[in-house]
Amino acid sequence: MKPLLIAFVFLFFWDSTLAGLNPLSSEMYKKCYGNGICRLECYGSEMLVAYCMFQLECCIKGNPGP
Repeated sequence: MKPLLIAFVFLFFWDSTLAGLNPLSSEMYKKCYGNGICRLECYGSEMLVAYCMFQLECCIKGNPGP
């Protein structure tokens, strides 16, 4: 029973450990260019103003005019 409990605890915390070691996770949702946020892709209601590390897009709320 004890090895099963150890394996369960290990698997439970493994995902959070990998997230801390992943350089992309620390860059996601980081502030950039004023009030912008780094993410994989800007939403339709946002505009791309710059690029962050790892080819993330710096997005700011609002849509540019035509």
